[in-house]
Amino acid sequence: MEETLLSSTTKSEQNTATENHVKAVKDIVESWVADHAKHVIRMLPGGIRVLGAFIVGPEDVLHNNNNVQKLKSILTTMQKSLSCNKYLHGDNNEEHLILYLNSVTQKYTCKCIDIHNEILKPVEWNFQAKATKWHQFETFVNFDHPFSIATNKDPESLKKQLQDILKTISDIIESSFVVIEGEVRSSDEKVEPISKDKKDEKNCRNNGKNNDSQSLKIHLYVPCYGRIFNSDVRITSCNASIRLIGQLVSRSFVHQKANIKEAIVAIKKDIIRSLASRFEMHWDSLIEEENGSPEEYLTLHEPPRRVLVELPDSNVTFSDYLFPGEGPQEALLSLEEILDLEIQERNIQKDIEFEADPIEFYSQNKINVKTADLNTASFGNFQTQMYIASLSVVFLFVILAIIVEKLY
Repeated sequence: MEETLLSSTTKSEQNTATENHVKAVKDIVESWVADHAKHVIRMLPGGIRVLGAFIVGPEDVLHNNNNVQKLKSILTTMQKSLSCNKYLHGDNNEEHLILYLNSVTQKYTCKCIDIHNEILKPVEWNFQAKATKWHQFETFVNFDHPFSIATNKDPESLKKQLQDILKTISDIIESSFVVIEGEVRSSDEKVEPISKDKKDEKNCRNNGKNNDSQSLKIHLYVPCYGRIFNSDVRITSCNASIRLIGQLVSRSFVHQKANIKEAIVAIKKDIIRSLASRFEMHWDSLIEEENGSPEEYLTLHEPPRRVLVELPDSNVTFSDYLFPGEGPQEALLSLEEILDLEIQERNIQKDIEFEADPIEFYSQNKINVKTADLNTASFGNFQTQMYIASLSVVFLFVILAIIVEKLY
């Protein structure tokens, strides 16, 4: 996957900084931190986000004005990076935290910085006696949406087409109605009683056996297209169509004192974040635009599928995305490089989404292709082009393009 840096800093400079283990704050490369934050956010479930920077060192860096200015620059660069893709990163808070731990005295200091005025403010930071309890939500989102491409529209790259689709799907998800455990909930209702009732019910069925990682089941109800977009019926001449089809697995978490409104925000953000991560990783992985040939009807793209990683001593799971042919070892490598976590393969839930079967997919669409040939033969010579992209079996992303000279 191509790495895009926010500044002209070369990769050799980044490698030098990391190989030297960053001996001083001035050696930190801002663009490296911003790029690192982007990869971390892809792994985070809905309900969890990047708060700022955590720094460990043998001196009190916040007492040095040069260090403070450098940290401000780091957080500002990170904020700009996170703001570039609202679907992946959500609506980022304009305030970020700097948590510093003195490795000699073991004392910690926390400051908050406002990105606009760059003023540092003190923050009260307290460690809890017990770990935070997280409520877990799980759902499956089924997609089967066609997207037409107008005849008079200028040719666009696959990246631009996916960005347009992402915006449309995001609008649909944001407008959807969320039902938790089969009931409509008030926005200010607490999640804790619902989770407790679910656990008690589960324990009764299991003869009193406790299950702390019980998920709350979610159903999303999507409003009609006419209520989201212009309800007027319009006839548009099209030369292609893009179809998004498949199923997305979503798992999100909220803290123990959260209410239903916070839970719904976390659920929707997880779905949109997961979709945006796959799209971005897919178009970054393409070496060149795959336009195909006039004889080609179907082209199969397989963006990465989602796997879930169980964290030590917690029911929270992080995400990773594996391209076709990749296995759990790639996820373990990503966790070690990005989060410095050593996880066993048994802690990776790799079968929640499956790889697509290209042979099965092409055979299913073979009849449709022959039908398209018969329907377009009477219109004379023309160029025909189809795209099909898949987001894996459980999340199959299909781009199917059928070019015709006219619709009537």
